[in-house]
Amino acid sequence: MIAMPAVAHLEHSVEPGGAELALLRLLETGPAWDAAVFVPRSPAGAGAFAPLGELVHVLGVRQPAGAIGGSRRARAGMLARVALHAAALRVTRSFRRCDVVHANTSRAALIGLLATTGSRRRLVVHLRDAVDEAAMGRFAALALRAALRRADGVIANSGFTLDSARPWIRPGAAVAVIPSPIGIDGARPVTPPRAAVTTVGMLARLAPWKGQAQLVRAFAEAFPTGDVRLQLAGSAAFGEAPFERELRALIDELGIADRVDLLGHVDDVWPLLDGWDVCVHASTRAEPLGQNVLQYLAAARPLVATAAGGPLELVDDGETGLLVAPGDVGALAAALRRLADEPGLRERLHRTAAAWRPVPPDTAIARAHAELFARVAAPRPAQAEARAARMAAS
Repeated sequence: MIAMPAVAHLEHSVEPGGAELALLRLLETGPAWDAAVFVPRSPAGAGAFAPLGELVHVLGVRQPAGAIGGSRRARAGMLARVALHAAALRVTRSFRRCDVVHANTSRAALIGLLATTGSRRRLVVHLRDAVDEAAMGRFAALALRAALRRADGVIANSGFTLDSARPWIRPGAAVAVIPSPIGIDGARPVTPPRAAVTTVGMLARLAPWKGQAQLVRAFAEAFPTGDVRLQLAGSAAFGEAPFERELRALIDELGIADRVDLLGHVDDVWPLLDGWDVCVHASTRAEPLGQNVLQYLAAARPLVATAAGGPLELVDDGETGLLVAPGDVGALAAALRRLADEPGLRERLHRTAAAWRPVPPDTAIARAHAELFARVAAPRPAQAEARAARMAAS
């Protein structure tokens, strides 16, 4: 078995989305493999990956924001860019020396498929989205399924995500469910709940399906007057600037602009979470994992989450948080009001999460990745026999 495989981490974006931040945190642990990160050209340079310095290689062509889909012309253009990027990787010396290619996103999986076909390099597909046509579009789902059929290894961020992909994972592939790192190493101190709710918060990039609009409406319903504030932390990455404008217009329309803060991307989220009395996950469709839910639990904050996908594996309704149906503004407003009115409930949710500590430290998550990369890089039986024969003959 290769003790320290050389791993090429492929990304299609340098914007600070959940997948990108998870990879950044993973590599900041000082992993037990020889890592290199390959990102497309962008006006932002290395962007979110700039802290990794010389580990980052910027090459190929710019990849547009958004999912793989749209019109036939848009799909053709995106496929051309993917193919050009894969071709650039195939002739890059630092990529050619790698044993394992780790595709960190769904589009990176398609790039990885094209870049590894016909080579000795092993492909690992990292599933951060459910393999679902309704969620990602038919074309993107077909592309991801093709990559899964070729993949030597699969990492899924939750059991829900893995189950959605099982029909297309090839027999013999190394498979692991590994949650995303969230920027902690060991149990961190937690802040007890305050006597009254003064701030409700949500940590998520701005996107329609992340549920910021539903939360804004629920907040206005639960707290029509008073001093309670709503804080939304997250940038309008991946072409979501129009949604940010719509969200600001909705906040103005509801008459709560003086009590809502759009904070943009926040690098150090822990002081922010410690100051939130109620944390919210409001995705309108099944979230593959819910990194923000992991962060809320690690901070032992009273939380509300939507009951679909990965959060169902993390939140015990009434014990570590409250669950509501996705997209149900009335139910979300009622949950916010209940947490504001019941300090004993907030205290119980806090104590249970603080005692449970379900979130593994980043170093443990890095070890799980190292184990899977080593399994994928290990010589296959035929290769091992050939190597033994060569050694015996020498």
